[in-house]
Amino acid sequence: MARFVLTHSNSYATALDWSTRPGHQLVTPSRLAARALSKPHQPLRRLAIKALEAGGKKIASDLTAQRLFHRVVQDIAQPVDGLGTARAWLPGVRSLLQSSPNLATVTAAAERTAQLLDVARAYQTALSEQGFIDGEDLYWHAAESQVPPQPVLIYGYFQPRPDELAWINALAAEESVLFLPIADSPLFADSQAAVDWLVKQGWQVMGELDARYQGSSGDLAASANSRQNPGIFALGESLSQVFCGDRSQGSSGGEDVAVKSAQNPGISSPGQNPAIAYAYSTLESEVRGTLAQVKALLNGGTLARDIAVVARNEVAYGPKLIDIAWEYGVPLRALYQTPLLTTRLGTWLNQLVDVLDAKFPFEGTARLLSHALASNPDRDFWATARRQHPQGFAAWKTLAQDHLDLDLDLLAQINQARRRDNWVDLWQRILGRFDLRRRCARWARESLAFNTFRSALGELAEPEAEILSWSDFRQELRDLLDSLTVPAQPGRGGIELHSPRSVVGARYAHVFVIGMAEGVLPAPIGNDPLLDFFERQQLRHQEVMLPSAAEMARREALNVYFLLQTVTTSVVFSYPQLEGRKELLHSPYLAQLGLNPGEPTAAAIASLEEHRRTTLRHNAPTEDSVLLAAIHAYAVEQHRESSAAANEYDGVIGIPFDYGDWPFSVSQLRNLGQCPFNWFAQKLLKLGPPEEINDDLDPSQIGQLYHRVLELVLTRWGKHPELEVGDPTMLHEAFAIAERELIPPTIPAWTLRREEHLRVLALALQDPNFLPTGAKPVLLEGDFEGEWHGLKVRGRIDRIDRTDAGLVLIDYKTGKSRPTGIKDQTGKACIDLQLPLYRVAAGPALFDEPVADAYYYSIRGREKIALSPKAPQHELPAAIERCKTHLETGHYPVQPDIERKACAYCDFDVLCRQGDRLSRKEMTHGTD
Repeated sequence: MARFVLTHSNSYATALDWSTRPGHQLVTPSRLAARALSKPHQPLRRLAIKALEAGGKKIASDLTAQRLFHRVVQDIAQPVDGLGTARAWLPGVRSLLQSSPNLATVTAAAERTAQLLDVARAYQTALSEQGFIDGEDLYWHAAESQVPPQPVLIYGYFQPRPDELAWINALAAEESVLFLPIADSPLFADSQAAVDWLVKQGWQVMGELDARYQGSSGDLAASANSRQNPGIFALGESLSQVFCGDRSQGSSGGEDVAVKSAQNPGISSPGQNPAIAYAYSTLESEVRGTLAQVKALLNGGTLARDIAVVARNEVAYGPKLIDIAWEYGVPLRALYQTPLLTTRLGTWLNQLVDVLDAKFPFEGTARLLSHALASNPDRDFWATARRQHPQGFAAWKTLAQDHLDLDLDLLAQINQARRRDNWVDLWQRILGRFDLRRRCARWARESLAFNTFRSALGELAEPEAEILSWSDFRQELRDLLDSLTVPAQPGRGGIELHSPRSVVGARYAHVFVIGMAEGVLPAPIGNDPLLDFFERQQLRHQEVMLPSAAEMARREALNVYFLLQTVTTSVVFSYPQLEGRKELLHSPYLAQLGLNPGEPTAAAIASLEEHRRTTLRHNAPTEDSVLLAAIHAYAVEQHRESSAAANEYDGVIGIPFDYGDWPFSVSQLRNLGQCPFNWFAQKLLKLGPPEEINDDLDPSQIGQLYHRVLELVLTRWGKHPELEVGDPTMLHEAFAIAERELIPPTIPAWTLRREEHLRVLALALQDPNFLPTGAKPVLLEGDFEGEWHGLKVRGRIDRIDRTDAGLVLIDYKTGKSRPTGIKDQTGKACIDLQLPLYRVAAGPALFDEPVADAYYYSIRGREKIALSPKAPQHELPAAIERCKTHLETGHYPVQPDIERKACAYCDFDVLCRQGDRLSRKEMTHGTD
């Protein structure tokens, strides 16, 4: 008896017939191919692992392989960045292992390739010494094992690599059958070479007619029935033949369906046209259009298992598909692997390592504890944290115990060197302390990520007795997080997202192929940075069968060919015309199919959210409470961004404010005169920034410090006039008192900043302009109340000196320029408010003496700053009247000064959203 290779182009019907024969074990590359034949899934890899383990070896885990490979690279290449080099070289070395059964005699002319071969051989030796092999070397070792051959029916391995062929040849007993489709096309050159090799090994090629007559009469009847029912494979067979360039032939019922569908590329539901192509504007619109069609099929009674979404770049499409499928209520499974670091658990673990490295900084620890998998702190906790601004482990430990009932003691043990097994035990306890198993159980992917990480963490425990510092273990922990992967969207049932390669041999009634753009499908073929195509060609002479550029292009095309053969009822192709700002063209494969992508019409509304958006745009009547609120908010936003006059959402409330008994400070009047909305938000709406301690003093705190120090110095000098005002001892004593009173204990850089502030104050006290000759301070930091332009005012004046000419009013400024004023009639903030108010209200209220002068004193600039001679001070009464009008009419629009000086330190910019929209309103309605 012999072993048989079945080469006819469409193998599914024959494989379905043969799978009913007893005595064969079905071998398929995926559960999808096995499901198409209604048989259990048994892959070549699983059989190879059994053969390997029977010989006393096993595949090294990823972590073990990375450790050994890193060591080998360091020993042989001795690179500066050993870890980075190992990561870059490992894929290339694995390609070599997969491409040749024996690298011992392989030589290379290029120095880089020769070094890579040396590393590959040393890596194999290092693995073998510990009883391991690399996973990419599996089939060669399995082929050399003494596994007893068995009769197998191998279906779905339509593009076998040399190592797979070697294992198939070793595994297959007499009467075994391998399906290896070949059509009359250059695409099948590699498949024909595989058949020729198998023939040399004693296999016999069986044509289509021979295959049909090999079975019993019942088998032949089944084959005949499959031919009479073109739904089994007619569409897929016809499409694949057209793809290969043969449009003259099609199976019964097919009649060149691709060409017929191209004549009517307009939107239609799957089933009306068996093959359709669409061009969407963006990736999101493509995903929405595709899932809308999928949902229509599901609502029409099609089973989810009969539908597949196929994308060459699953990673690019996966997140958007998952999000929109959730919105549409379409069950979707995306089984492509995504890094653990993209999961919630991976993000939290990475943040935890960063926090431990940085010794519990405020911002990093706050992000860690606010994560969805952390302790879920309440508002009171964050209010306390902002006030205390904890830095370091001790501060955070106290806060967590008081407000979260969370003990962080385990994290304090990180910096101690310990055994490997103790490190692993500590991190297992950390996972338990934060209750991560229960928290991750809310999501299937996170639960799988937790189990994956916990299982892989155990591998770090060997060798158990090795002592590691935190920095060493941290690096291994980070490497582990970098290498682990989990399915993007695990689960059971639902629509499946696949790549073209993963559906080979499967069967679907409806297939949606997305991303059919040039440069995406087919993917561009590029040189490997380690093993370019020239070097690959040189190595082929030594039986190192690395794929060439032509082979890679053929494999890409054949993946689409076999994808087309999975379709029984309809296939929809689509692509986005824009990727960000980059314009995309449709894939050349569509031209091979005779399809011209058409513009889709409006898709059906597939979710409640889409229905709400549509209703919102068309202003349709509704009783949906959520939509009613959205309509109201939408109307507010439209008005806010329009050129229409400001309304109540911009501060024009129309409610008069009785200011008769309201005491105005200078800052209040300045805010009201610069931007009425600022005063409205702060005083009437009572809004403000959250109470939070910064890592450094803000300008207000610096001003308070300087004012207090100068007050203490001048008070002391008044009692001891024999001393110099700038006496260093007196300054340091005053500074120490003010420091204790005003400086928060949580300012980390205060010891560095302290000397700078002392120097600024010392220079100011030594300046002759600070305390002119003949001037005597008679009031320091004095409060006053009075009336000014019909308004009650109150405030605090920094200093009043008595001179021969009369009283001099002084206001300290930490900056070097005069403060901004209130708006003049042109909208420029240039009318000084503070000094005129002090002259009229403060002086007479505190002393019954004439006021000779008033000025600002710049502490940093060490100079007097008088009123600007260019300031239109004559407009001050009119400006105050405008402020009164705002109060009397309830008119507080977002109208900052034309230079936006009022916006520089405003706390309400997020609320008012000043910007281009204000220009639109000002052009139509002007300013105050």
